[in-house]
Order: sequence, then C-alpha cells, then structure tokens
Amino acid sequence: MRILFIEDDGVGREVSLYNLRKAGYEVTPASDGKEGVSVFSREKFDLVVTDLRMPGLSGFEVLQRIRSSAPDIPVIVVTAFGDLETAVEVMRSGACYFLMKPFSWEHLRLAVQQALGGCHLDSMAREVQVPPDEIEQGIVCVFPQAGGALRLRAE
Repeated sequence: MRILFIEDDGVGREVSLYNLRKAGYEVTPASDGKEGVSVFSREKFDLVVTDLRMPGLSGFEVLQRIRSSAPDIPVIVVTAFGDLETAVEVMRSGACYFLMKPFSWEHLRLAVQQALGGCHLDSMAREVQVPPDEIEQGIVCVFPQAGGALRLRAE
C-alpha cells in the first residue's frame, strides 16, 4: 500500500515516515501542500495523510483537490490546531479521519488501517480505550482520553 504523507514539520514527518515504513507501508513524503498535490498528480497512492496548517497550500485545500481529482482515495487530516468544529468541517469535506497532534503511533496506525479497510468500529474503539459512552452512531469524531482525535466509522 502506498501512502503520500504531507507534513511541513520535518521532525514529525520523519517520525511518522519511520513508523509507517516499519509497519510495511510504502510512504512518499512531501514537505508542504503544493509539493504534495504535485506528487499526487504524478503518482498513484492508496492513501493520503496531510497536515491541516501549512504555509502556502493548506491541508484543507489539499483535501479539496484530492477529492475533486480522486474521490475514492481516503484522506487522513492531522493538526495541532483543531477542535470539534474543525473536525466536522474536515469530515464534511471528505476526509475519512481527523487526528489531533500530538497523537500516538498507535492512533496513526489504527487510522491508516481503518482508512485502508483493516478495522471495525468496536475493535478499534477497544484498542484506543475509548469509553463506551463516547461512541455513538452518527458521530464523526471521537476524542479519546489517551489524546488525539480519531474518527470511528459507524458500521
């Protein structure tokens, strides 16, 4: 599986690249939205992970461009500057997951697996220790107590 990882923070990008590659994914990095969209237009990917706030082309604009050119490619949006309103807006625009920084490697791994079709709501919620009362059908995001935000798709 090929992943395009768009992140302007070099350290965060390298840590995520290392972990994703260690998990067996082929990952192509991009340092900003403009570079990411350019790489996406030239190569084939199964998943895109993009930061939300970046200089130049924002992650929201990246999401919109990917949705218009390849609506079947899942997109995970990550940010340090989000809240529930931002999460809902990003989801309504076509993202499949929204992760708040700092997120654990486990949260990213689970989001990638889910986006690529590898997990289900119940098992995923148990793995990230989401309290049962925080999960309900139709909710677009769950904010686990362990930190981060992860969309759990209702089956």
